[in-house]
Amino acid sequence: MTPKIKSRDIAKSLYANYLKRAEECFHAAKNSFVIQEWNAAIINAIHSCIAACDAMCVYFLGRRHAGESHNDAITLFKAIKDKDEELNTNVNRISRILRIKNMAEYEERLIYRSESEKILKDCERFLEYVKRQLP
Repeated sequence: MTPKIKSRDIAKSLYANYLKRAEECFHAAKNSFVIQEWNAAIINAIHSCIAACDAMCVYFLGRRHAGESHNDAITLFKAIKDKDEELNTNVNRISRILRIKNMAEYEERLIYRSESEKILKDCERFLEYVKRQLP
């Protein structure tokens, strides 16, 4: 039995709002990186990917994740195209990005430049993938 994922129905046309949010957060992430604000760069990249994931889910499924577990958001994202290799590559990308979320936002250790660089690269690739899938 498939576990119930908490989600919210959203009009398909509103995917564009989530995509705009994703692009703005990515822009902020890049700007933060340039001025060596590694923590802000990663936090904005994470939120860019969450918004991009929501854009895809809204467009293809008419709903977005509304729970507390980001793993459920990934499960919902995977439901868009079952057994699609490119989608699975991007599932792995967003999984890597979301694994660092708690540490980046709440823990005492600060982000290193190398971590920020790696997450930004994954975020950029994820966002490019999402934009190719949407009108």
